[in-house]
Amino acid sequence: MARRLAKTDVVIIGAGWTGLTAAYELAHAGKRCVVLERGSYRHDADDFAAPKEHDELKYAVHHAHMINTRKETLTFRNNASQQALPMRRLGSFLPGVGLGGAGIHWNGQLWRPLPSDLEMRSHYENRYGADFIPDDLNVQDWGVTYDELEPHFDFYEKICGTSGTAGQMADGPREGGNPFEGPRSADYPNPPMRQPIGPTKFGEAAQKLGYHPFPLPAANATKEYTNPYGAKLHPCTYCGFCERFGCGYYAKADPIICVYDQIKSHENFEIRYQAQVLRVEKSEDGKTATGVTYLTEAGEEVFQPADIVCMNAYGLWNTHLMLVSGLGKPYDPKTRTGTVGRNYAYQTLAGVNVFFEDQVVTNPFMGAGALGTVIDDFNGDNFDHSDLGFLGGGYIACTQTNGRPINYQPTPEGTPA
Repeated sequence: MARRLAKTDVVIIGAGWTGLTAAYELAHAGKRCVVLERGSYRHDADDFAAPKEHDELKYAVHHAHMINTRKETLTFRNNASQQALPMRRLGSFLPGVGLGGAGIHWNGQLWRPLPSDLEMRSHYENRYGADFIPDDLNVQDWGVTYDELEPHFDFYEKICGTSGTAGQMADGPREGGNPFEGPRSADYPNPPMRQPIGPTKFGEAAQKLGYHPFPLPAANATKEYTNPYGAKLHPCTYCGFCERFGCGYYAKADPIICVYDQIKSHENFEIRYQAQVLRVEKSEDGKTATGVTYLTEAGEEVFQPADIVCMNAYGLWNTHLMLVSGLGKPYDPKTRTGTVGRNYAYQTLAGVNVFFEDQVVTNPFMGAGALGTVIDDFNGDNFDHSDLGFLGGGYIACTQTNGRPINYQPTPEGTPA
């Protein structure tokens, strides 16, 4: 029998970007918030400072900031005919654990969706006809439009102190930005990052070919900056330890410095660590969430009742919690009915290494997780898909993230192993 605690207004699962931001907004609106985080406390000032954070083996190779798949994992299969097996090594996605979640080791690329991304089915059908999308594709509109979400995109960019160059403002286009993006109500809060020689040459070549290069939008401050919550960010040092690492310079935005430090002392805020949520509890009629049951570090089951349950974990863990809690109808790929777990998607990237002649020195160690020059000419529906047999696209970028000594060893073709 789980021990029952005193009721709170809101219980929030996960202390990452969305969980802490929800707590900030709700606490200031007068709601008592309890945040449950399965990992431990950590902080930029103590845990991410150089030189100890600049340990490539510990953090980039052994994934010290991510979940331990021996303790908690998920099963995986390529298609429904295979047996699902547990994932024992982290691959493309790197779920976080601890205060700040994956917002600690993210690389800080901060994209807005294209307006057509949010209305994909209606957009493509309107442009190419109702028969353009095959029946076996689960393409659908999001149900919210770019214009509805734009004020929230703008606010989040201000929370992160995002650097970049606007391409489309409400009163018209701007030089140097992305001409394909949706209209912005305000420019980026920080000027773009300084581009090294590789991305600079990429931008020059793209422009000569008639494309439209722009600096990659980055959640890295490029000057002293104070966000709307009062958090102070400092200019990026281009240290090359961004993705898979925490930032001890207060330069890369993360949930700890941008949100947690500004809410941690609020009377309506409480956070509990090593709290592994097991399930969302429901009322007898099954129509209302009544709170969550979680496991403490000592192994005790505890029930935290609440008027509101906010599921702010990673998308896969939210889905898992909904399935084990009997919330919603699970998606069935055979009948294509149900919603829980449907259309999970993750980024798909491909890349090549480019080698310059001896006189061009790129200094790759001067990098950042979101440092680069991009073209969006082949993204979304920014080009004619009429006779291509596919829809969608992607950006093309030249990025310079790091020149770290273990994983970064590019060699020209033919180099002996």
